[in-house]
Amino acid sequence: MNQANISILLDFGGSFIKSAVVQRGRRELENILTFPTPPFLANHEKLKVIPVNALIRVIDEAIGGQAKFAPKASRIFISGQMGGYVILNDQEFEVISWQDERALLEANSEKYRSIYSSLDKSTEFKRTGSELRPGLPIVSIAVSSSEGNDTNLYQPFRSLISFVTSYLTDFECDEMHVTDAAASGFFDIYSNQWDQKLTALAGNRFKFPKVYGDIKRLGLSKKYNLEVFCGVGDQQASLLGAGLDSENLVVNIGTGGQVAGLNGSTETTGNYQIRPYFGGEKIRTITHLPSGRALKAFVEFAFGKNVGSSDYESFAKMAGDENIAELIDVSNYEKTLKELSELGNAKDIAKLASSFFYSLIEIYAKSIADLELSGSLIFAGGVGQKVGIIALGISEKTSRNYFISNSDETTLAGLALLSENV
Repeated sequence: MNQANISILLDFGGSFIKSAVVQRGRRELENILTFPTPPFLANHEKLKVIPVNALIRVIDEAIGGQAKFAPKASRIFISGQMGGYVILNDQEFEVISWQDERALLEANSEKYRSIYSSLDKSTEFKRTGSELRPGLPIVSIAVSSSEGNDTNLYQPFRSLISFVTSYLTDFECDEMHVTDAAASGFFDIYSNQWDQKLTALAGNRFKFPKVYGDIKRLGLSKKYNLEVFCGVGDQQASLLGAGLDSENLVVNIGTGGQVAGLNGSTETTGNYQIRPYFGGEKIRTITHLPSGRALKAFVEFAFGKNVGSSDYESFAKMAGDENIAELIDVSNYEKTLKELSELGNAKDIAKLASSFFYSLIEIYAKSIADLELSGSLIFAGGVGQKVGIIALGISEKTSRNYFISNSDETTLAGLALLSENV
């Protein structure tokens, strides 16, 4: 390998942390490494906190493996799961996931209702394009922040993504990319600025960093001798890698599930979120759709724990008859499976599989219609690419042509594309 102009790519998602290298002018990913994302600390069912030392250890392993493979690599490009944030308490970092629900703790119930009601009516919040939910940083921070007695004042506001880029630059750089900042609920995606009325809800706890629309160099990682560029949202990187353009929509069904398409130049509202994309564009998206987590739960219910790839294949093959399917709630799949288990009937796996897949297809078909966009469908994500009944069923239900993405690693592929233009 010609080691000149080599970039390291790093993506940390909810299930896996992955890295690869790419040579400038080429799109082939080399030496893809995959590591499990550290599990949450087992401190409370509503608190979803990632152990910071474990996170840094895996990230160092993911980067270190590539530094050995390509010792002359000079740059690193990063994407990660959006919507989390990192706070500094008593000189210790707390990495809070987007899945965190501390806002729903009983002690916070009155304040949560007040904050939720205020934001739901807020013109400023509507301009963030965000979905109002308990784990959104603006909600979590506003509900859980103390009243005037904070001992950690004016710390930089860091997302999970910007925490990693800060760590790599020895905490000298805290700037963020617009795709990352917009996932906080504090950022006006139309003026491309932090909204002062919204940031005031954080009290005097944070200073909000500079936000870039381009992929800017932030600083240098002395540990790895790499130029560090501002990290981007993994959804947007994945859409880029999957091939999103004005002629198609992307249906991404992996560990999580989303549908998305380019928004166009006008301000719009509908049953979707608006998020920044690259090159000054925006996307319409519907997220948190049932996906690989739900499929895994149903396959385990059907065949028992420790299932393998053959069990997933068998489950999909048994779902051939829509006539025996009953629409079930696959979004709240834990509740659905609990109810099915309590019935105590012998498992009819063919009916269970049919009900699961056709219920899933119904949800995605409705979400695609809610985007109010035309175009063919591109399927990305492990489930969307490999489970044929889903892509075919959604295509038929929506009367749209479909394609399967050429890349098995769309997020890393998106980072590779971004690296070409810097």
